[in-house]
Amino acid sequence: MPSHFALICAFALAYTVPLATYAAASCKTVDLRQEWRTLSDDIKADWLAGVKCLASLRHHRLSLTSQGTELPGLHSLYDDFAYTHDALDETAHENAYFLPWHRWFVHLFEESLRQKCGYSGPIPYWDWTLDADDLFASPIFDPDLHHGLGQDGDCVSSDCTIRDGALSRQFTLAFPVPHMLRRNMSLGDPPRTASLNGAHIANVSQSSTPGDFFTFQYHMSRAHNHLHNFVGGDMATRCPKEVPEDLCTHSYASNDPLFWLHHAQLDRLWSKWQSAHPENLHAFAGYPLHSHNLSNPLYDVNASVGHWMHYDRLSVPIAVAQVFNHTAAPLCYDYAAGPNE
Repeated sequence: MPSHFALICAFALAYTVPLATYAAASCKTVDLRQEWRTLSDDIKADWLAGVKCLASLRHHRLSLTSQGTELPGLHSLYDDFAYTHDALDETAHENAYFLPWHRWFVHLFEESLRQKCGYSGPIPYWDWTLDADDLFASPIFDPDLHHGLGQDGDCVSSDCTIRDGALSRQFTLAFPVPHMLRRNMSLGDPPRTASLNGAHIANVSQSSTPGDFFTFQYHMSRAHNHLHNFVGGDMATRCPKEVPEDLCTHSYASNDPLFWLHHAQLDRLWSKWQSAHPENLHAFAGYPLHSHNLSNPLYDVNASVGHWMHYDRLSVPIAVAQVFNHTAAPLCYDYAAGPNE
């Protein structure tokens, strides 16, 4: 019987052939991603059905833990994304590769929805700038059992498990322990919505120095963190009660399908910034254009467009330079105008 390492290598090699053709490939079509509230109820229900389909496809996951042991038990294809997000947390957050890494990660999820579960509709994003004045009232938290993403969790009689929406039934998550989807929405103390405000986002995009990717991404990462913390529960990487705090891993945020709509929005904002000035499309650096203190621990002077981003078993490594132009192969998508555009 082949070793686990040999199986992993064989799995990776299965991806190398199509990746080798990306440079010469062109898009047969360019899919348009759309804001959630602009979708019909039927399309919303189809997307949620695709999410639940991935969560129903159980398998023994071909991957190793940080201790070098194979992951035990059965998990779903949906769980694969949560595990990958956790396992590669330090390579995907609080560094120069945050936006590029998640651009490919969301693309991988889109491809799984389409190829494994037959979803053919648009990939949605959530423009939370439209809701920043009252996030609790956002239509994203629709309680409808067929096409709704559900509201807040029940933190009184259960461990903040959601009670309504299409994900309140037959949607079990594997990591860090088997549990149902959880949310605990809170603005925190003090409330942190300024980074999500439309005027603030517009100011960041329009007033930033052309080509200053680091500063733009810094503002996006702050908005990213505040929205995750607002939703709470799985989205904020709060582990179930039965997991001891000292053993609680902290990056299973993609357990909540809101994760994909949130990161598609961040990707959309990066896309808008890229198209705002010719110097922005391929802009990338681990420090600001006008920096006077390169010893700042936030900076990475070695950040490179040739850096290979890793995705555990979901994909072979992808170079940063391969994801700049999302309207070209291998990504082949664009964003439809939002409700107020």
